[in-house]
Amino acid sequence: MPDDDGAYILLKSPNGTFVRYNLDPTIQHTPLLVSQKDLRPPPPRIPPVFDIFLGVSAYRDGVRCGLTLFTAFSRASHPDRLHVGVVDQVLPDDSTCLDEYCNLATAHWGDCRYKSQIQIDSHDALTSTGPTTARYFQQKMIQNETFCLQVDAHSQFLSNWDTVLVREWTRTNNEMAVLTTYPTKFKRASSSSLAGNRTSYYTGTYAPHLCTHMPRGSVSDLPYATGIVHIHNSKWPQLSAYFGGGLAFSKCHAEKRAPVDKHTKWLFYGEEVLRAYVLWSNGYDFYSPSRQGTVVLHNWTTDANRTLFWKDTPPDVLARKAIQEEQSLNRVRAILKLPFEGAVDFDEMQQFNRGSVRSVEQFLAFYGASNTNVNFDGERCHQLHWVPYVRPEIVQELLHGWSQGASSISAVKKGGDGLVAQLKVQELARQPTQAKLQKLANAAFSFYQVLPAMVVLAGFALCCLSYHTRRHLLAPKYSPVPQSPGSK
Repeated sequence: MPDDDGAYILLKSPNGTFVRYNLDPTIQHTPLLVSQKDLRPPPPRIPPVFDIFLGVSAYRDGVRCGLTLFTAFSRASHPDRLHVGVVDQVLPDDSTCLDEYCNLATAHWGDCRYKSQIQIDSHDALTSTGPTTARYFQQKMIQNETFCLQVDAHSQFLSNWDTVLVREWTRTNNEMAVLTTYPTKFKRASSSSLAGNRTSYYTGTYAPHLCTHMPRGSVSDLPYATGIVHIHNSKWPQLSAYFGGGLAFSKCHAEKRAPVDKHTKWLFYGEEVLRAYVLWSNGYDFYSPSRQGTVVLHNWTTDANRTLFWKDTPPDVLARKAIQEEQSLNRVRAILKLPFEGAVDFDEMQQFNRGSVRSVEQFLAFYGASNTNVNFDGERCHQLHWVPYVRPEIVQELLHGWSQGASSISAVKKGGDGLVAQLKVQELARQPTQAKLQKLANAAFSFYQVLPAMVVLAGFALCCLSYHTRRHLLAPKYSPVPQSPGSK
């Protein structure tokens, strides 16, 4: 992989200054722990001929959904290999996604070309219970396609998007890769024309990336992404801790092995962190596409009159919404081992959330969200590193012939807790010293809970041998002068 030390993120700090995070994707597959430094994810497997499943869930969004499908087919390199599944939630008088697609297709080709490659699962909009239940039905339409792509119903595809996405996915050098982010806005397209295969490419100078979540008031709050962060000089897919529902591209075995939980009615803030956990705990890794791999855009409307999925809910259903939504939130809290109060739906919990390739504790540490003290939360904009599998045999069963390394399995299992402790210590080191001491003073941790971090800190102290060096390791997280994390 060529040198890519020019990639960086500028993140605005709470005091208004900017901190610069230099990124080096050439080392993102090298684990943090020295004992695991030779382990790598399984390499990608690309068949000579492949097809793509495009999944879309729409809520009374026929016009924009039809445009999404039209740009998908008209701008694909191989539209004959594209198969679409749409969960269309409509009212009787609404225009449907398929109708609007056929209008555009007929105007351009003279007929509704590729209609036979589109599956429609139509639902009464009055019975809608949010995006996760729709995504569950969306997955049901996947057949034997090689690659699966999920986008929102108000997206736009750019020229040759299908071959570009497969090439970008291959460049992750990881069979378990999921390309995912929040796509940037329509105006970043070089052409607003929708006339068939007219060339349209991305004009932005950055790649959209996810690495920050909203501050949480308590550990029971579910973390969710704050929005797009820009990677400048992006040339390679960048390892990420976050999943974005507006774009997710992977091998279809990811969709089949990590199904969307249908027992999460009305779940909105919390959908993506749950999806991230289920995929990551099943061995999948997230990457934001590079600038060259940015081929899907999103209609980020701010129209106050836009149709929301709860807008048409009947009063009797709406009366149950608060109860069902709280049950869904508590279900996610239970899965992530966050505290909760009240009712929770435990039905089919193992069927939908059975990932054991990596642990919940590892996920929370990698994601930057604590289940004991929100003061230990942190962004994930620095260079991340791939986390080896605690149970590689599960992935090895999927990928015959690949092995993480039989001699290293026990070391990985023993190193799992050490990695969690090390990530916690790193997060503390990235915060101001005084604030860190105050957080430790206020933390209601038991000796057992902080013991791993204490051991690692003691190791650092023995190695450093000087007070000056220790102070340097505990440098403030934010500096008036932009710098890379951990730079001196």
